[in-house]
Amino acid sequence: MKNIYIISSLLLLLSGCGSSSSSSGKNTDHTGGKVPYGFKGYKLYDYVAPKEDKEVLSYKYKNKNFYQEERLEYKNSGTIITQRSLTNLGGAVEFQNPINEKDIVDVVIYKDNKQEHFKMNNYVDINSTITEDSGECKITKHYEKLIYDKREFDDVLEISCPKSVGYYQKGSGLVVENDIEEIESNSFNYTPDYGDRKLVAIDKVEGRFSTLNLESAKEVNVDILWASSYNLNGEGMTIGLVDGGRVLETHVELDGRVENLSNSDYNKHATHVAGTLISSGVHLPESRGFAKNAHILTLDYQKLHFAEAVKELLSYGVLISNHSYGFEGADGLGEYDGESRDFDKLISENPYIIAILASGNDGKKYKDDSDFKKWGIIKGGANSKNVITVASVNDDSGKISNFSSRGPINGGRLKPDISLDGFNVLSTVDTDNTAYKRMYGTSMAAPGVTGAITLLSQRYKEVNSANPRVDTIKAIIFNTAKDIENIGPDFKSGFGQLDALKAIKVIDGMDSSNSLVKLDNIRKNEHQKYHINSSKYQDFKVTLAWVDEVDSCSNCANDALVNDIDIYLENDETKEIVYPYTLDEFSPDKDAIMTKQNHKDPQEQIEALLKPANYTLHIIGTKIPSVKNFTMVSNIALGDVQTNIKIEPMREHIHSIYDSIKEK
Repeated sequence: MKNIYIISSLLLLLSGCGSSSSSSGKNTDHTGGKVPYGFKGYKLYDYVAPKEDKEVLSYKYKNKNFYQEERLEYKNSGTIITQRSLTNLGGAVEFQNPINEKDIVDVVIYKDNKQEHFKMNNYVDINSTITEDSGECKITKHYEKLIYDKREFDDVLEISCPKSVGYYQKGSGLVVENDIEEIESNSFNYTPDYGDRKLVAIDKVEGRFSTLNLESAKEVNVDILWASSYNLNGEGMTIGLVDGGRVLETHVELDGRVENLSNSDYNKHATHVAGTLISSGVHLPESRGFAKNAHILTLDYQKLHFAEAVKELLSYGVLISNHSYGFEGADGLGEYDGESRDFDKLISENPYIIAILASGNDGKKYKDDSDFKKWGIIKGGANSKNVITVASVNDDSGKISNFSSRGPINGGRLKPDISLDGFNVLSTVDTDNTAYKRMYGTSMAAPGVTGAITLLSQRYKEVNSANPRVDTIKAIIFNTAKDIENIGPDFKSGFGQLDALKAIKVIDGMDSSNSLVKLDNIRKNEHQKYHINSSKYQDFKVTLAWVDEVDSCSNCANDALVNDIDIYLENDETKEIVYPYTLDEFSPDKDAIMTKQNHKDPQEQIEALLKPANYTLHIIGTKIPSVKNFTMVSNIALGDVQTNIKIEPMREHIHSIYDSIKEK
């Protein structure tokens, strides 16, 4: 970030707004003509430098197409103000607070038509030159409210210089800088500065010709949801797409259902992902997307990514989003980093957000890159507890693609979560309005999951007149997934390959007395019980999931659960216990076991063969700071819950109402 200097004569070096120049002594007649009586002008100092210590989030633009966020820190000692960039950690800039008479610029303006004038110290008007040379920086406009790329700032001065335009908010300093030079030839690859870490999209291609969007949909039974009995095509649904640029909105398969929020170049990868989501299949039926009648709002990840992008989409009312990108390189393998924490915080505050992320394509890197390992190679936001992370299936083998990134997260938490075909998928691209291309990667698998979840959410709203929480969607798709790798969940496929038809049947039954879905909450040390009377041998499967918060510790290196809900199944006669699945991070290729409690994952799953006998399913609030909502899905209808807490689940609402009445 280029810097602003105010020195002893309120000289400005707005190098962020052009070249430096100096003023000597007192300037006169900055207005360029007569001004109405009563003009009070703008006190420049109030805009370019806060009076108190302050951090300011500033947006730096290049040609209005690319921007990065930079946090500026102002420290005011009374006579000296220090400005430094907390983002780029560059050298600090000091400038003097003009508190003495000799330090103040005198601006002469006219009082009336007789050109009688008076001095207004340190005030400027529109068109005032604030550097000595007339070709340098000028005050060009004042905004009572400035809206810039959907961000609002009150009381802003616009300062125009030869190379850039700066927007300075009263009491804040620089909030937006727009570089008006031609962008450099490599600016298309511009991304926010993460040191050596770069955000990338995966768009490699191989010569195999079999998998199409339509075939991917059939693999997970989405095509059955399109049929007349369900007639689910995404009507009334909007999907957020965060990717490497603009989607070709005029493509014959996408026309009329895409709105690009970022002013970027068209992008092949983004258009391909969009086709998997909503291609209509009118020109090439095989390209039909999973939710062809849904709409898409797009953002460029070079401008907003991960949680910040989801927050922006939320302002448009968008709850479901696809993220087919991640960090390049070997930094952050298996780490629960700031991006993960930001996602967890946002979703814990807004549990109806459903963010679907590609797990990454680093699965083969360990063979020829010593910086990589075979396990624990997922990075960035995909390691969040509350997102849905997607692995790629090779539809030839029915197993996970060898390039698909594997878990676990450091500490042993399960990732990825779910899987879908991502091998050489044919979809739309931006070459022209009837162009298609085959691409492979978890980037191609993720939008399949996103499209399927869009249809599940559409059906959920039809049945329940409400949007589903992310823990509800997780519990449903995890409990109905097709096991494709090791027995039970594993660090390659998560809970297996998504099965949209089985998932939709679970949702369809939610309005019956025998619903397979339980939405409830639990307190610390609460012990809930469901009694199961099995009259025959039958398979039993149950999944419990919840949205977890961010640990409040300031330097947590792990992602320990803030809430820990434990389940186990007990044979009432033999007292035999079946615990949920757990995995061993130190033996990541081994099958999951069911011999101990799971204290690592924000979801727990039990599978068992029931005999003709009585069983009890136990749910325990092992570690609950307050009250925690959860979703439980089973393949056998469960009856009423028993609890050791005397107040029933509505207790929290009743207490809240009572407290509000007391306050009044």
